[in-house]
Amino acid sequence: MTDQAHNLRRKAWDKKRRAKYISVSSGKGGVGKTNFVVNLAYWLAKMGKKVLVFDADLGLANVDILLNLTVTASIRKYLLGEAELDNVIKKDVYGFDVIPSSSGFSDLASLSESDFERIVEIFVNLDGVYDYILFDTGAGISGTVTKFAAIADTVIVITQPEPTAITDAYAFMKVVHFDHGINRIRFVLNRVDDVNGVKNIYMSMKNVAKKFLDVELDLLGHLREDKQVISSVKFQKPVCEINQNGAYSRDIYNIARNILGLPAENTRKEGLYSLLKGVFK
Repeated sequence: MTDQAHNLRRKAWDKKRRAKYISVSSGKGGVGKTNFVVNLAYWLAKMGKKVLVFDADLGLANVDILLNLTVTASIRKYLLGEAELDNVIKKDVYGFDVIPSSSGFSDLASLSESDFERIVEIFVNLDGVYDYILFDTGAGISGTVTKFAAIADTVIVITQPEPTAITDAYAFMKVVHFDHGINRIRFVLNRVDDVNGVKNIYMSMKNVAKKFLDVELDLLGHLREDKQVISSVKFQKPVCEINQNGAYSRDIYNIARNILGLPAENTRKEGLYSLLKGVFK
């Protein structure tokens, strides 16, 4: 495709997208970002949405590890011209599709502008296929990470109640605001022991973001501490697949409902499938 044709298609895509693009970042690594993306995709798919997870942690990919995928054709091979996109996409992984990346390749950690535009072209071509496309970005504030946030409709920052994680989450918000003009971000607090304390942490972050960045921070939800998350990593399955009624699974379910504009539900007394029955067909 010529540069001119790409530019025209890119402009049309910018103006009128059919899919919703969600970028998930953390600032700090190790706060549960990839688990969140995988399990969010799981519930959105269960709710009848067509979902694609794009592993945007291009140099240190691990979506494939969490899902026990055998990757023979990755996004790196696509960029090198060694694989077609159809061969890269993993279909129907727990109900959603996945575009895996690669680990241990420094050339992917800092994408050139031309390679990034080739990745954008993927979404331009797939736009009508999916309802939601989720970007699982790398940790930190590199240009590659923030570029995915810049093209997303919704930017989610996930962190945990620990000083360095909170500080790095703020640093991420600062960079995407000043570098890309992003002024609304959705907030998820992971590994929560005290549900009652979530609001205090969120309000502190919200006030600081508004005062110093003029960024609106919206609370998307929280994720309670759940030992089954560790088990799910060992089994290389989404925790929601292992136990849909665990604390983490219920919290992800309500976050998915929030994204769809639906009210949260009390899922403590009733299995999630019985709650979903007859609602999403």
